[in-house]
Order: sequence, then C-alpha cells, then structure tokens
Amino acid sequence: MTKHSEARAGVPKLEGLSLMSRGKVRDTYLLSEGKILQVASDSISIFDFLLNALVPMKGIILTSLSVFWFKLLETYSIRTHLVAYGSGIDQFLPEHLRNDPDLQSRALVVDELDMVDDVEFIIRGYLTGSGKEAYDKTGKLCGYALPSGLQDGDKLPFLMDTPSTKAIEGHDEHMSAEDVRDRYPEQTDIALNIFEMAQNYAESRGIVLADTKFEFGKNCVLGDEALTPDSSRFWDMAEWQESRLPHENRKAPQANDKQIVRQWGKTVGINKRDPKDPDDVTYVHSLTVPEDVIRATTAAYRYIFYRFTGMTIENYLSDIMGVDFPRKDKKIVIICGSESDLPGIRAALNAPTDIAVHVMSCHRNPEELRSFIKQLPEDVDVIIGVGGKALALPGIIDSWAHYFKKSVRVAGVAFGDNGSKALAAAQLSIEEIPGNPVIVDENGESYKGIGGLRKLIERIDEEELPPPKPRTDKPIKMFAV
Repeated sequence: MTKHSEARAGVPKLEGLSLMSRGKVRDTYLLSEGKILQVASDSISIFDFLLNALVPMKGIILTSLSVFWFKLLETYSIRTHLVAYGSGIDQFLPEHLRNDPDLQSRALVVDELDMVDDVEFIIRGYLTGSGKEAYDKTGKLCGYALPSGLQDGDKLPFLMDTPSTKAIEGHDEHMSAEDVRDRYPEQTDIALNIFEMAQNYAESRGIVLADTKFEFGKNCVLGDEALTPDSSRFWDMAEWQESRLPHENRKAPQANDKQIVRQWGKTVGINKRDPKDPDDVTYVHSLTVPEDVIRATTAAYRYIFYRFTGMTIENYLSDIMGVDFPRKDKKIVIICGSESDLPGIRAALNAPTDIAVHVMSCHRNPEELRSFIKQLPEDVDVIIGVGGKALALPGIIDSWAHYFKKSVRVAGVAFGDNGSKALAAAQLSIEEIPGNPVIVDENGESYKGIGGLRKLIERIDEEELPPPKPRTDKPIKMFAV
C-alpha cells in the first residue's frame, strides 16, 4: 500500500462513519444499503509518489467534474455508480455531517461495486507519456504495431485500448490489449465508446482529449472518477495544432492537469526514484513543493473545469450541485503608461468601481514600477497593463512579478485606432513575448480596445483565466561572441 505523506495523513477522517479505505486522493466510507461515500482530498501524487502537499480546491474540482461527466454520460445510456452529489448527499449522512458545504463539494454517494481489480482501462487517441516510451522501445504499444516515425503528441491512427495493471504500490505496467479484451470485452467496448463521446464533446470546447483511464465494476458500471485532470490528459486544441507544425522533434503541448507538478518533480529527481524503496519515499516526502507550483496547479484544474462546463467551480457548485459555497471577489489593478489612456479605461469601467488605476511608464518610471510590484499586496489577483504602440508594460510587469515571486497574474490590453500601427504594435508586443507569459484569449490574441478591456474585466470576475505557462530560466552568457 502507498505510504501516505504527512499532508495526506493529516486530512481529517469523518467521525461516525466506517472508513473502508484511504487512497492517494480519496477516502471511502461505508454507508447503508449498498452505498458508499467517496471523499476527494486535495492531495496530489506524481510518478506514483504521494507528495507532502495539498492543492487547494483540487478535490472539489475532481468531484464536480466527475458529476458533470457522469450526468452527461447517463444521457447516452452509460451506467455509472453515481447516486447523489452536492447537497443531495445529506439524506445519506448522519445528522452531524449534514449541511457542510466543504463535504458536499468534495463527496459523492455512489453504489458499491464489485470492481474489476486487476485492470485499468486506458484509452488513447494520441501518443504521449508512457505510451510514447513503450513505442520508442519496441515500436508497439500493448501489442499494437504502430507506424514508424511517430512523435510525441501525434494522433494515433485509431482509438486504442491500452490497458495497464492496477498497482497498489509502485508503477502500473502495460498489459496485452488482446488478453484484456478477451477477458473483459464489454468493459473495453464501453470504455472506447465513452472516449469517443468525450473526445467529440472536448473538441467542441476547443480541447484535445489525449488519453484517459476508466475503472469498471464487473457488472460493466462505470466507477471511480470520470475524465478528470487526475485521470486524463487534456490539451488546448490551438496549442496542439501549433505543436504539430513541421519539426524534427515535435513535443506535445502542456497538459491542463498536474503536468506543472510533474515538471517540478523532474527537477528534483522524483521521476528517477522507486516508489517501492522506503528511502526514496522518505526523500520525496521530505520535499517542499513550491507555492508557485501549487498555485499554478490550482489554476490549471480550475481552468479545465471552466473550459468543459462553461462555469466557474463556485457557480457550478451553487447552481448545479446546490452547495452554498463561498465566493471570493477578484481584486484587479490597472496600470497604463500614459494619461492619454485614461479616457478609454474610464469608458471601459463604465461605472464607479473599486479597481485601482495607476499611470506608470515602464520606460520613464522603471524604478517606481519595480518598487510598486515589489510591494504589491498578496490579495491582488490580476494586473492589467494597458497602452498602445510598442507596449512593453505588461511584459515588464510580469517579469518583475515573477522576480519578486508574486502570485498575481498579468494581462495586457492593446489600445489604438483600428488598423493603426500603434494598435498592431501593441498587440504584437503582448502576443510575441517569449514563452507567452501574459494572458491572451483562447485564440492566442491579445485583448484590444475599450471593448477588450471591458470583456477582460468581466472574464476575470465571472470566468477563468488560462493557467500560467511554465517558466524556463535563461542563463546569462557574458562575452558570448
């Protein structure tokens, strides 16, 4: 059994219920009449190690997104184990556990299934991850022979069932697809059908569903979770298309899941450790996951939830799951480089607002801008840099925020007359920053003009922003030539 980290072990247990199991993420409690309670924690694992960290909102998003998919799949006559969610779980709980918004947000009442306990049903539409590793070694994957020359992120010639073992401890291993299909033909077919349905829906939302895993009961009922960032790999469609441009060593785009944590884990060697080795487990549990990695992971989970549902997690909890979940108002700061930008900003705000607006040029007031970012309060959610011409302001704000380890996100809005060089230059100054750290829309285009600023502010208040891009430090080379 996986050894729990201090953070995972410290998640409180529910009093008055019989704990059946405590997994990497979920606690399972026995209820009456063949029902169980699954409670998703905020714990996180990578490379089959539980980290000594919690990711705020993660368990709530996993639960809510599973509800979304279970409800959608049931419209296609897919049987799932879902019985009750949100405020509806209270009727199955003892009185002292009712009316708890946090529990209602992260727990599901489900049917207890006799699970297929020796197989994880993994479906792939694209070649990446462990599938790519197996292909590179043998040219095959779970017995399927694949065309030569495939690269990371390439679309497979057909949907592939690529099952794996379900290791309680250590790494899962690929299995023969033919063997598993012979033993579990109905589960395999259902898994392929679900993937095709989900893939079509994801594409309608501008998302690539690269792969996912399912778990089934022996009665072919879908259990566990469904199509979450913990069980699936999701790519932005536009980013995937860009990643397929001709290149001799193409790479899959960043996934909207815990890939941010995996990338950090590689920098400290977790991927080279053995989860069965007690010394390696002790080492991993001793590590502190950086706060910026935790924040970025929460942002990634929130964002993919929004892309699929069209709702923030708070609105979904309130409107769909009937949970009285607290909502935090966003705090926004606008910085423009010239007083000539103020009339447009005032027109975009269109009403008295508590958004702070400052005039501060990155060229004429570099030290003041640096000092402002250094002393920025931690409760500021987003800074919007506004201006025209060669608009360096958003990128400079972002670089100082990164330097001072601020959690604030940075967006840019280009001002200028339509069709003018000033507007075009401002847009390119935002869109063409190396690494694309400044927020743009899902088409990779900067927000522009009064309407763009108004739309961006509304989105910050009511929607979700794309998660921050991973940072790659670039060493200085003095006298390089």
